[in-house]
Amino acid sequence: MAGNNEKYEALLKDLRELEVYLHERGEKTHALSVKFAENAKKDSANRDFDLNQSRMLDYQHHVWHASSARLNRP
Repeated sequence: MAGNNEKYEALLKDLRELEVYLHERGEKTHALSVKFAENAKKDSANRDFDLNQSRMLDYQHHVWHASSARLNRP
């Protein structure tokens, strides 16, 4: 059986991995947000849809990053 210190170290490792994952998800959603915003400028037929998608993804980007930052606090 793992001792308390080993369990604590394993938990910290998992939290660091989660922090990295959340940050990467934030970066991916931000990149998609930018693509939708750019497409909204080019395609007037789908402009409303693209702008809404861009806003939603930008919001998700901020949520992912806020969650990641929260894990990084001492």
